[in-house]
Amino acid sequence: MSAPRAAGPPAPHPSAALRARLLGFAEELARSGQEAPSRTLRATVEAWWGQEQAWLEGVVNVLRIHHDINNALVGVRGNAQLLLMAPVAEQPNVRDRLEVILRESARIKDAATRINELKASITGQGPSARAA
Repeated sequence: MSAPRAAGPPAPHPSAALRARLLGFAEELARSGQEAPSRTLRATVEAWWGQEQAWLEGVVNVLRIHHDINNALVGVRGNAQLLLMAPVAEQPNVRDRLEVILRESARIKDAATRINELKASITGQGPSARAA
């Protein structure tokens, strides 16, 4: 797991530099008297940028699933741990099966943490403290 990012301004969108270059080119076209191609390029770039931002927002919303996964795991892990302390854990194979539940739920928790880290890298924000 990577170290948490320091709080600060969000990282620029990876396509922001391309957008800036294309808008700069549109400005050059306008300065050279080519207003129609400049307007067309600017409108095309801004339409693309709006679609890019909407797509990114959708991805971030989907990646918020890590929170739901972690909430469900609290119940699964907590109940498995309680059963391990109960007399039922003395029955043949029950302890082994409960330990499998705990081990596999830890793997799911690690995967949810990676999802949260991906969401944080996309948004340019550090992972939330409650996501662990």
